[in-house]
Amino acid sequence: MSLEKIQEYLSLNPEYAWLLVFAFAFGESMIITGAFIPSAILFSICIYLYNTDILSIYLIASVAVVGAHLGDLVGFFLGKTIGPNLISSKFFQKRQKAINRVENFLDRFGPYTVILGRFIPAIRPLTPFLLGITDLSSIKFYRADVIACLAWGIALILLVISVGSIFE
Repeated sequence: MSLEKIQEYLSLNPEYAWLLVFAFAFGESMIITGAFIPSAILFSICIYLYNTDILSIYLIASVAVVGAHLGDLVGFFLGKTIGPNLISSKFFQKRQKAINRVENFLDRFGPYTVILGRFIPAIRPLTPFLLGITDLSSIKFYRADVIACLAWGIALILLVISVGSIFE
């Protein structure tokens, strides 16, 4: 699906614009789909919606923040449920030394890793899943993720307005 087709669809169906923002924010945050959905697509959609006045910048950011947060929560709880079985598989047992280094880092900097990971697209979908495998409590993750997603939402607003003005 090309960006032009998405833009054409949105101009014909503006009532679904918020759903598309939610879906891409959720998808880029998920462990399974995050590797295949680049954040540039979400960013481009947000700029298009803002420049064409289909959605307000505050609605765009709010929906994106909720989608990102829910994607992070799903990744975290997937890590809690299937992560230990995955780590004990033969494939990962052969890489135990590297896994121990990652676990030590995450145990030491857990909540801060959530905030940092939200701003680095390459590790964004992995961070919640990996933190789910560690002993980080759900409450600590939730608090850190709310802060991270809100800060990311503010950054999204600033980027869409500044970069979007170039394409008007």
